[in-house]
Amino acid sequence: MKQPINIKNFTIIIAFVLYNLVGLISSNAATINVNSINALQSACNNSSSGDIIVLANGTYSNVVLDINNSNISVIAQTPGGVFLNTYGDINIYANNVTFSGFQFTSGDIGTAYLIEVYGNRNKLTHLNFSNYYAKKYIEIKAGTQYNEITYCNMEKKPADAAIGCTIQISTSASVIGYHKISYCSFQNYYGIGGDNGNEPVRIGLGAEYLNKSRTIVEYCYFNNTGLGDSETISVKCQENVIRYCTFTNQQNAMLCFRNGDNNVAYSNFFINAGGIRVKEANNIYCYNNYFENSGVGSTADAITYVYVAPLVPPTAASPRTLNLSNINFVHNTFYNCGDMDLGGNGPINNTWANNIFRKSSGNLYSNANNGTTWVGNIYQGTLGINIPSGMTNANPFLGLNANGYYGLTSSSPINNANANYPLILDITNLNDDPGLLFDIAGRPRPTTVTLKDVGCEEYTTGTTSNRPLTLADVGPSYLVALANENFELETKVSLYPNPAKNNFNIQFPNNYFEDSEITIINSNGQVVKKQTVSQNELTRSNTIEFNGLNNGFYIVKIRSSKFSKVIKLIVQ
Repeated sequence: MKQPINIKNFTIIIAFVLYNLVGLISSNAATINVNSINALQSACNNSSSGDIIVLANGTYSNVVLDINNSNISVIAQTPGGVFLNTYGDINIYANNVTFSGFQFTSGDIGTAYLIEVYGNRNKLTHLNFSNYYAKKYIEIKAGTQYNEITYCNMEKKPADAAIGCTIQISTSASVIGYHKISYCSFQNYYGIGGDNGNEPVRIGLGAEYLNKSRTIVEYCYFNNTGLGDSETISVKCQENVIRYCTFTNQQNAMLCFRNGDNNVAYSNFFINAGGIRVKEANNIYCYNNYFENSGVGSTADAITYVYVAPLVPPTAASPRTLNLSNINFVHNTFYNCGDMDLGGNGPINNTWANNIFRKSSGNLYSNANNGTTWVGNIYQGTLGINIPSGMTNANPFLGLNANGYYGLTSSSPINNANANYPLILDITNLNDDPGLLFDIAGRPRPTTVTLKDVGCEEYTTGTTSNRPLTLADVGPSYLVALANENFELETKVSLYPNPAKNNFNIQFPNNYFEDSEITIINSNGQVVKKQTVSQNELTRSNTIEFNGLNNGFYIVKIRSSKFSKVIKLIVQ
């Protein structure tokens, strides 16, 4: 059954914003309605904590706006009803600012940046950028923390606009960012392709390759961006996570780990799109990913290593002494993909473990290197290179599943993964999955490595929380018609703290009164707690407390007649 991964019905956007700002609103907070840019700037200048400033629907030109006061919201009267066109220069210097519901559909600011964020914990949400001339649409400045870009759409940046990525996450040598880009759509980029600097998302710069960003890009949809640049996401710094994203209809563009070490990509779908490129990077971990027709008939590949020989002796501009060391592909599935280029001489200490390959014609690999260890892989097809061990030639019996991709069937090899692969990087303070306790669909895997299934998914049952995204799952609510307005509730149900110690809480919206079933499942797939919360209980308190769980990973399922939600919980 198709799962509602992302919910986009925000017909009551003001209530949504209020909900997210409950902890910030003071007794003196006000809703301020304005109908000009001058009045908007004045309202921002004179705002108090908790104020909501509402700009009337319409089209506004020459928008210059500086937001200097913290803990406020600046929103469109109706989501998508305000167009900020012709010229734009928006700067958020404050903290805890929500900027929501605006469209940028025509304008020219040359080599300038449209929105620049200088503060912390700000949220840019439900914004639409289309056919706007700018070098960059959004930049999150170095030295800032915990900023979020959510439910935004980036498309049709003109081919003759100034060269620059549409989202830039800049990094600092001393301040870790912890930023997040989620539920955004990137589509229909113009240009000639190649490495021209027009990536949809860039995290860091080449000179920042030692900086730690810890940015998460998740639940984003990339469609037809290959003419803008050959890199869909360009990662040029350290300790970032790319997960639950879908890349499609862009055979000339790849997720690229470029320069920065210690990065992770897991549970992504690459369907009719270029896959993953690793260039001048070390300690890269790619697991639970699905590749279908990836890198077929294009300039990109399913997987590409690009080795650049270090200078001898190293220089200040090029201080690296090695690259393409410790590159790991673990528990991925490749179905009828293009060739995988292993980089030739140079890569060392690489591991490919517990992957599934099925290809009806053509070679799986090219440009072999001598620095790769192979363990526990299953393939059907022609290798193309000499691999003496660690590759078992057998039919994996993949079948099309209910979520539209090829997964395991009852005839597939089950419970026979190999444990001989490096420990997966666990990035500090990020809720990642280094133990592969979940598969690509979000269902639990066994804790014992040799009981895990080979490939990106387990052959199991249960609710899935991840599948290939479509445009209807992401971007601003006002761009796509919605199937079920009640699914807005899913975004408002939260679990805290996570990670938890002795107890945790599930919080429902203040105005939600309906019987709900809560099920807690451990990492072995066993139900350890199950409780029905009545609507009467929720009228007394919208927070339900749980305790008594042992240390470990859990799945918490929350279900009612109107919605379902799956949350991963860590108890430590």
